[in-house]
Amino acid sequence: MKLQFWTGCLLASLVCLPLDFVSQTKVLAGDQVAQIVQNNSAYNQAMQLGYTETRRRNYRKALGHFQQALQLRPNDSYATTAIRNVKSYIQQRRSLISFVPGRPGRLRAAASRGRCFLNGKPAIPLIPTSKEAQLTTAEHPTFFFYIPETAQQIQGLEFVLRDNESIAPLYRKTFKPLAKAGIVSVTIPAQQPSLKTGKTYTWSFSMICDPRSRDQDLYLEGKIERVQDENLSIQIQQTTQPLEQVVLYATAGLWENALSTLADLSRQRPNDPEIKKYWADLLTSVELAEVANKPLLSCCSSQE
Repeated sequence: MKLQFWTGCLLASLVCLPLDFVSQTKVLAGDQVAQIVQNNSAYNQAMQLGYTETRRRNYRKALGHFQQALQLRPNDSYATTAIRNVKSYIQQRRSLISFVPGRPGRLRAAASRGRCFLNGKPAIPLIPTSKEAQLTTAEHPTFFFYIPETAQQIQGLEFVLRDNESIAPLYRKTFKPLAKAGIVSVTIPAQQPSLKTGKTYTWSFSMICDPRSRDQDLYLEGKIERVQDENLSIQIQQTTQPLEQVVLYATAGLWENALSTLADLSRQRPNDPEIKKYWADLLTSVELAEVANKPLLSCCSSQE
């Protein structure tokens, strides 16, 4: 009864409001909507201009546009990341490309008692940091790892991708061991479900010393998240130059896209000095200079 009484009072008070007050309220709401639309348009324009100037290597102009975008949308992750990376281009003039992780930190293989790893050489994931998920726009991303020489030949490699919603892995494959040290890559097959936008996934990579005693594995783990940046997508579509696309991906903080595109170019043109320089600069910028000159190996073929 009390709820009905107060509801009736509220309705009566609304009916008694002056018409000019209601009209003013509608005008204010319309102005607010128009302001939001205008700000969004200005933000998108600033971001696209920033990416355009980055593609042209006009980094100081690009920085100004990204800073304008951040003023329009404070704390925006896309603008903040672009500003951080463009500033690194300005500061490191000799580098063709660089990548600045938000939270620096290197990831090494977990300790193992396996007799295969007595030489102590680490396996290294080619990721910018272990403190946060690497970002990608790819539905089926590629993961890169440096495999060192081992005291005894390993028995296999295993890659697993998981989410936090199920116990069973989304993808698990074992691959044949390699005869030499180098960089291997694992791509999620196209027939697998696509990564969902805005969701973080956990991957693990193991070098298997003894299949009967998996506690002797050399083990790596990290995270990846698929994101969507419409302003960047427009710029990517406007250029057919892969190296320009690599710079754009790096500027936007999309490590997986940048590294995968550059790795494809390295395989296609292994003797191109410019591509070698881009590859070395990108890896060096995230403290991976020690693997920059390691070969890209043909791996991995499925081993059921």
